[in-house]
Amino acid sequence: MNRLIRNTCIVAGAAVLLSGCIEETFPEGGYATSDQIAESPIATEGMIASIPTIMITNYLNLGEHVDFGYPGIMGANDRLAGDVFPVAGNMPGGNQYYDRWQPWLYPCQTSALNAASGWSMLHYMNYYQFIKAANDVLATVGEDESLSEYRGVAKAFRALFYLDLVRHYDPLPAKAPLLTDYESNRAKVDGLTVPLVTETSTVDELRNNPRMTREAAFEFIFADLDDAEACLANYTPAQKNLPSLAVVYGLKARAYLWLGGFSDVNYENVPTGEAAYRLAAEYARKAIDASGCTIMTSAQWLDPATGFNTVNAAWMWAMIQSTDTVLNNLLSWSAHMSLDAMYGYGYNSQPGIPSNLYARISANDFRRNSFVNPDRDWASFQPYTNLTEEEFEIIAPYASAKFHTAGGEKSDYSTANVTSIPLMRVEEMYLTEAEATAHYDEATGRKLLEDFMSYRAPGYTVPAANSSGDLLIDEIIFQKRIELWGEGLILFDLKRLNMSIQNGSNNAPSGAEVDTEGRAPWWNQTIPVSIAQRNTVLLNTNNPDPCMSYNLQ
Repeated sequence: MNRLIRNTCIVAGAAVLLSGCIEETFPEGGYATSDQIAESPIATEGMIASIPTIMITNYLNLGEHVDFGYPGIMGANDRLAGDVFPVAGNMPGGNQYYDRWQPWLYPCQTSALNAASGWSMLHYMNYYQFIKAANDVLATVGEDESLSEYRGVAKAFRALFYLDLVRHYDPLPAKAPLLTDYESNRAKVDGLTVPLVTETSTVDELRNNPRMTREAAFEFIFADLDDAEACLANYTPAQKNLPSLAVVYGLKARAYLWLGGFSDVNYENVPTGEAAYRLAAEYARKAIDASGCTIMTSAQWLDPATGFNTVNAAWMWAMIQSTDTVLNNLLSWSAHMSLDAMYGYGYNSQPGIPSNLYARISANDFRRNSFVNPDRDWASFQPYTNLTEEEFEIIAPYASAKFHTAGGEKSDYSTANVTSIPLMRVEEMYLTEAEATAHYDEATGRKLLEDFMSYRAPGYTVPAANSSGDLLIDEIIFQKRIELWGEGLILFDLKRLNMSIQNGSNNAPSGAEVDTEGRAPWWNQTIPVSIAQRNTVLLNTNNPDPCMSYNLQ
């Protein structure tokens, strides 16, 4: 890959300029070319490899270093949820603005997430470019039965992309105290999701392409997943960057789990409420059984050389990077999310966990060791980090060491950034089964959670105060927040269950100290104006602007 060197100044919002500039090694022309995709060494299964490759190389030229495809979206999701934020500013001389997901961190201080902002493109444009890659494969393979496995892989990917899109853009009720007309404007588009683009869509159709209803969207998603299930029945991918039958079951579990949240809605062809939760539990169990995966051990989780950077027996699906798919030193997951990344942002921003979540983790839960304790005790943290004691001096309480650079490398980005990133782990399926079951059978749901937690905190039992009703669901979701911290998934659960952000009085950085009343309005994303201007039917059917809807605490 041709590269040029340029210096880019790191700007905090619109006003704060950091004291220095990080040197960026940038892809010439600002994008990954089709030749780079085609020549990628991960292209072990022909044309279908273009889909997982574009997921980790897509560059929209947004002018910010979080513009690196699906991993960039994952980071934005967790900052929207309020479960991941920079903690560096809690140390003398630390600076929270090294975390470059600022539009998603500070929606109460900026209009960066409204439809007119370029930042609204990150999710929308990436997903539709991913969908185009899947559609291109489907247009090529058609109904040729000799290519049915390719079709199944492409449809599984497309189902992932549409499922994510639907959950991001489905405008669910949300309180917005400072926006008096938010809810009335939201109600006008209630139940609408995103436009449908397939391999047969014409240019004329795309110019007048309305948002699908929720029911229509899930009919389409399940049709893709049903076809993928049939096509992949006897298929084993060479690498886990391609979906298997177990992954298809896992995607169905995710879809049914979302629909379980609509107990007050009935559709003719799509289940909701308890019926959907029962199917979510069923397909989560199918995913577990078909995957052959085993739950991660503490040794795997906490290994400073391979922890959360290497595919293991718990991972069902992953993004697998190579030296050819690492765009540069800063357009990379590890550069932002790993404390090891002294060449990037991770060491300086220190992505961390809310202190109130950390405080709920059982004392004997090994996942607690993923985070710097409140006392910043070096001896207790040292086994789980690649930092030296001197390098640790600037690290704040609650910073995370979950994600490591490749081999724990701290300076050579061309080695450090070549990591794998989880898309689906078997642990998600265990927790999905537990939660979905708890909605209709509390005793079994509790037992499923306790069985899972025996792998995390021996002797764990569901606290008596949280043993039933909404509090049992909250306990399961809490364990899911810890299990999947930083993996870009928990936002969908918080949105589905109308859960609140509670960062008003913890260690949240300045500008992110907010307590919401239920789901946040910025969890209902807006479609970019530039898209609506080309597909004019969207101009009057967009989600309302969610920005600056709460006062800071």
